[in-house]
Amino acid sequence: MNINDLKAKLEILGIEENDYNLGEKPIRELEMGLLKDTNQWQVYQSLERGEINIIDSFENESDACELLLKYLVMRKNRKERNR
Repeated sequence: MNINDLKAKLEILGIEENDYNLGEKPIRELEMGLLKDTNQWQVYQSLERGEINIIDSFENESDACELLLKYLVMRKNRKERNR
C-alpha cells in the first residue's frame, strides 16, 4: 500500500481529513500521520502545543501506511461507540 492507496481507503471508510496528515500539510494538534525522514517512514500522533509522539518507524511506505490505517480505523470506531 502507498499513500495514494491509503488516502482512497480513508475516503471510502469515511475517516475525516482533519484526523490525519499524509505529509501534504503542516502538522496540526491531535492528528495522526506520516513523516518521511531520509530513509524512514514514521507514524506519529501529534499532541497539544506542537509536540509529536513517534509511534513507530519503518523502512518502507507500505508498513507505515498499514499501521496508520489500523490506528485511524480504531480511532473512528472509538468515536462511534462514544456517540
